[in-house]
Amino acid sequence: MSHDEDIDARLARLASGTAELRPRAGFSNRVMQRIGQEQLGTLYALGTPARRFLPLGMLAAALAMVWAVSVSSQVDEAMAASDDTELSW
Repeated sequence: MSHDEDIDARLARLASGTAELRPRAGFSNRVMQRIGQEQLGTLYALGTPARRFLPLGMLAAALAMVWAVSVSSQVDEAMAASDDTELSW
């Protein structure tokens, strides 16, 4: 048995084993609806994935704000603590 015959036999066995499989009801409608949504525009198409990452982005922004305020107050304290600090522009 050659390599091609072996592949043909495997493909035939796979075809006979999956011949009864069918998509769920409404599959084609869902696919066409999704394609239509993507054609409406890039921002609308990105809406679904963006909803997953929006809370993470908001948390990152809040943490960045907390860090910035913390660093700013530390710099203010350091500047106030040193009497000989001279600012040059």
